[in-house]
Amino acid sequence: IYSQGNERYFHLIISVIKILFFMKIAMILPSLANKGPILVARDLCIEYKKMGHECSVFYFDDIVEVELPCPSKRISFWRPIDWNAFDIVHSHMYRSDAYVFFHKPILRKCRTKFITTLHQHIAEQMPFDFPAAKASFVIHTWLLFLRRFDVLVTLSEYHKAYYQKCGLRNVEVIYNGRDVNCDTDIEDSDRQAIMNLKQKYRIIGGVAYITKRKGYAQLIDALKKLPRYALILVGDGPHLSELQQQARQNGVDGRCLWLGNRKEGGRYMKYFDVYALCSYTEGYPLAFIEAAAAKLPVVCSDIPVFKSIIPEECSCFFRLGNIDSLCDALICADKRADVLSEKVYAYYLHYLVRGKMAENYMALYSRVLNTGSASVEKK
Repeated sequence: IYSQGNERYFHLIISVIKILFFMKIAMILPSLANKGPILVARDLCIEYKKMGHECSVFYFDDIVEVELPCPSKRISFWRPIDWNAFDIVHSHMYRSDAYVFFHKPILRKCRTKFITTLHQHIAEQMPFDFPAAKASFVIHTWLLFLRRFDVLVTLSEYHKAYYQKCGLRNVEVIYNGRDVNCDTDIEDSDRQAIMNLKQKYRIIGGVAYITKRKGYAQLIDALKKLPRYALILVGDGPHLSELQQQARQNGVDGRCLWLGNRKEGGRYMKYFDVYALCSYTEGYPLAFIEAAAAKLPVVCSDIPVFKSIIPEECSCFFRLGNIDSLCDALICADKRADVLSEKVYAYYLHYLVRGKMAENYMALYSRVLNTGSASVEKK
């Protein structure tokens, strides 16, 4: 049409196409804290805005650490939003799922479709986060909340199998994705402290909210057997003081640098020689994506979720809880750094960029709006 000079009709058709495919999307979040699930939601909003869709974010706690590209509003858990103002409501985490469970209309017809992303294996993670009785309560009530959603999104086939075993239907897998700017540098004081260590040692790195579940205590034990290596942890958390005490007791505190909470932890990856994922259980670690984007060789515990999402040719696995195995994996990854870095970077470009994640979610939204159910094809 355009080539024939009918410019007015061309723009009219483009406008109609935009109207037909335009979506209004609501994200429901517990807060705007600088944590993995919140960053995933933010990245999706960034990509959706590029695609021409309209996003709104609703959150409960007065914690604002992440800048959003779209309107956001703090809401009360006890007051429903206008669901019919949106085509898709996308929920993240326990309270958000509970909010949908209690406020999604039962008798009144609602055209909106409800989707949640499950960022973890709740039966494995909750016992690390809460005492036994509370963990059991959270697990059982969360599984109940999930029954009111049209589609559940998990981050790996391992997680999907668990939720299906719990009797839940319409469970799909979409990998997390991030765009990582590895050129952005860090603060001068941090860089100087890191370079002081790098002059003497090979650097094992970790970036995380530090809890017992992350398994970093294994790295402290490994340092006793690896005199040529030092550890740098970027992040804060309830288990940090215990790690620091363990390092002092083991006599390796001089080879440990605790940098505390930092925004955009991916900036630090280029200063590491090996990245360590030592978790006892995990969702889809965003730090792995950042390490892959920085072409950093990765060492992983051999838990099922890592086996499910990280190809063996891209990393070195170790037997969880076996310090000798961890030491061997760290040395192996360091020696094979050139090969591993290229393979993990290629994997990142193909599967783990932010645009790919958003495309997969948008395809899911379209299918669930058109058919009422969805089946995500291969990522």
